Amino acid sequence: MLIKDVSLLQSGALLKGRDILIEGSRISKIGRDLKDENKEETIDGHGKLAIPGLVNSHTHLAMTLFRGYADDMALMPWLTEKIWPLEAKLTPEDIRSGVKLGCLEMIRFGITCYNDMYYFMDETAAATKEMGLRAFLSGVLFDARPELMSEAEAFLKDWSGDDLIHPAVGPHAIYTCSEETLLSARDLAEKYDAMLHIHLSETNDEVEESIKKHGMSPVEYLDSLRFLSNRLVAAHCVWLSEKDITLLARRRVNVAHCPVSNLKLAAGIAPVVSMLKAGVNVCLGADGASSNNNLSPFEEMKTMAIVQKTACRRPDVMPAKEVWKVATENAYKAFGLDMGLREGALADLSLIDLKKPWFTPETNILSHLIYSIAGGVDTTIVNGRALMRGGVIPGEEEILEKAQAQFERLTS
Repeated sequence: MLIKDVSLLQSGALLKGRDILIEGSRISKIGRDLKDENKEETIDGHGKLAIPGLVNSHTHLAMTLFRGYADDMALMPWLTEKIWPLEAKLTPEDIRSGVKLGCLEMIRFGITCYNDMYYFMDETAAATKEMGLRAFLSGVLFDARPELMSEAEAFLKDWSGDDLIHPAVGPHAIYTCSEETLLSARDLAEKYDAMLHIHLSETNDEVEESIKKHGMSPVEYLDSLRFLSNRLVAAHCVWLSEKDITLLARRRVNVAHCPVSNLKLAAGIAPVVSMLKAGVNVCLGADGASSNNNLSPFEEMKTMAIVQKTACRRPDVMPAKEVWKVATENAYKAFGLDMGLREGALADLSLIDLKKPWFTPETNILSHLIYSIAGGVDTTIVNGRALMRGGVIPGEEEILEKAQAQFERLTS
């Protein structure tokens, strides 16, 4: 595949007229006047900006089926009264529809990889692979369903070594998992050298309950179990003490910050600036579309930036350059992804149409990506395969119709 005459960002400056040669699953060369000896596929990049693939670092993709179903509720009533009763009715076919719907949305936003925790992981993996996205997938673990642990191990065995699907281990949270479950999850991840994924310190109630029950914060409690490490992605991390932040940094934990979901559920404002200053590797997630209600990484970037500026009462914190690093380099580090617009990197990237009002005038394209963009992803490529070209995703209409039918069945 050869992308001709595209623009790139380098140190914030726009470089025009570059070519990107992709061979197999990797970027082979970036330069001028390149030729594709195999003449397999040529994409016209004129008037477009190539950016590296974006990562949704925390989501529950099949919950895209629940978009708009239970708005304007606090987290625990939202879960217990609306979400969990509906989830009890989910079938593998529902999961396939929800995952494909979520993949459609992420492809349209230039997301090439996502980190998921949910049910029916074999169905999720098969649907994701069919759609062509890269993913870290963990079947959720609860004390209430002990059989999920053996299912998680089977999933790790079955999908190990896949080029797109990375099986992981996902204990839900400390308030739904006993010490025994948490330790078993930790050991399972270590046994298969897999990522761990958990919700952590999302609400003040969670922290207070942990202090009452364990005599320590959720972060301290997990540290006492030797659960914290660089293989862990901890979602939310809103309610943290200075000691918690120090522990997360020392143990090299990766934090998936989900600003829009946290704000919509009134969970609070995560201390992102303090975490970054302490050396915590913070990346961005959308959470589920049931609590967001979309999966836009650009909306997460802008929200993170403006909320942190307000929380710190300093307009100079979280500048566009730092926000972009959180969204790209930090995510690649968290998941060990060899990504970026450079020779030898995985061919995960997207092309954005620069001929849009929000990119005009051409003053600071990086700023426009964080604060201005309202759409315009034209092409998304994963592992050297174009999943969307010219805004067209094959089979999209059928996926949308199927998702609507599944939602109506669930809520009938």
